Amino acid sequence: MNLGYDISFTIAAVVINFVVFLIVSINYSSTNLVNKRFRYFLIAGMIMYIFNIATVVTNAFAKSFPDSVNYVFNSLYFLSTIVVSLLFFYYTASFALKDTTKKTRKIFYIVNLCALGLYVVALIVNFFNGWYFNFDYTRENPYKHGWFFLPITLFSLIFVFESLVIFVVKRKQFNTRQIICISIFFAFFFLAYGLQLVFFQNVLLSDFGCAIGSLVVFFSIETPDYAKLMITLNELNELKASLEIQVATRTEELKNEKASYEELTLETLTSLADLIDAKDHYTNGHSFRVAAYAKGMAETLGLPPMETEQIYLAGLIHDVGKVAISEMILTKPGKLNDKEFSIIQSHSSIGGDILRGIKEFPIFQQVARSHHERFDGYGYPDRLAGEDIPYFARIITICDCFDAMTSDRSYRKALSDEVAIAELKRCSGTQFDPKLVEAFLRLYDSFDDSIRNHIDDLSKGI
Repeated sequence: MNLGYDISFTIAAVVINFVVFLIVSINYSSTNLVNKRFRYFLIAGMIMYIFNIATVVTNAFAKSFPDSVNYVFNSLYFLSTIVVSLLFFYYTASFALKDTTKKTRKIFYIVNLCALGLYVVALIVNFFNGWYFNFDYTRENPYKHGWFFLPITLFSLIFVFESLVIFVVKRKQFNTRQIICISIFFAFFFLAYGLQLVFFQNVLLSDFGCAIGSLVVFFSIETPDYAKLMITLNELNELKASLEIQVATRTEELKNEKASYEELTLETLTSLADLIDAKDHYTNGHSFRVAAYAKGMAETLGLPPMETEQIYLAGLIHDVGKVAISEMILTKPGKLNDKEFSIIQSHSSIGGDILRGIKEFPIFQQVARSHHERFDGYGYPDRLAGEDIPYFARIITICDCFDAMTSDRSYRKALSDEVAIAELKRCSGTQFDPKLVEAFLRLYDSFDDSIRNHIDDLSKGI
């Protein structure tokens, strides 16, 4: 099916924005004006991405829809783009105009709403003259740009450029953290938008640039714990470098028309796994090892290739709920008190809530929520027992516990493989599914040395 546009980047943008929105909604103040405007921006962004996907589909089958439906869908998408840029402008204005009078701010906002009104008028007029976009039903792909498409499209960026100007002029109103993050947002957005506009007009890169930029801006929003944000600055630099490499790689793949949805999903989840593990330097690489062990177990059990790949991806993000847990608790060297232990336990239910919206891969939500359930029913958060625990979660539980035991933690040194294997055997039938423990032991015995030395071998083919 030829849609005319590659929507892989837009699908990734929806996932990224959705995860960030959930984290902000669950953990950050809803009364803070800046945080509220950032959430509105995230919501508008998700609506824009969804409208973009919808217009790509309806445009590809435009002959099957009434002319009015085609115009309405495209107009709603274009309207959502300028609303997103307006809301980001309001977000930056929250900082830049905080010392101005209420009257000045009111005039400022009215002028910009008038500019939005002009754009709405242009969309309405387009229904009658097609100078922005129109449909020629004699063509294979009826949708086409009108003669005034480029000027109106550039006009839709007026609020983005206005945000940039006010950000530069009023930079003293922003702290260092905000300057870094918002600067990176502009860099990602304009780079992606420029690549799409000039070189890859059939690839929706601008959505991905906006979503990645939003993820970066997330690290600058106001929170009750400013020390926590300072720690993430180093993570941000690593993430930026990783994303630059991924964007370069993806761009080259697009030139050769080898990009695929599966590759994009893996890259996105790998970046998310990096972010999860970076919360606690003691668990660096934990998500990747758990994913590799789980893939090896799936192959040992003879599961189909699709399920093997899915459990690997689920292993990468099984601890996604830890993004909501304070580093002071995650890295506490001593014994946790009851309250802290309860907070740690909440990461599984939070992770399940975060991933619940990914309907195409229910395994993600199942694994994130249930990987701390016990076979005897004494686990958490739902105290499931036996085969009531999702099958893939039972696999991840064994892999997660083995890697936790054989890794250095803030409160103890790593245990030897022998001790960890003995513990798996001892807890077979109580904490772990005994049949799956046998599968892990077969996998472990297939290597002459420690299984930890074969992560790359186990991950091959993904």
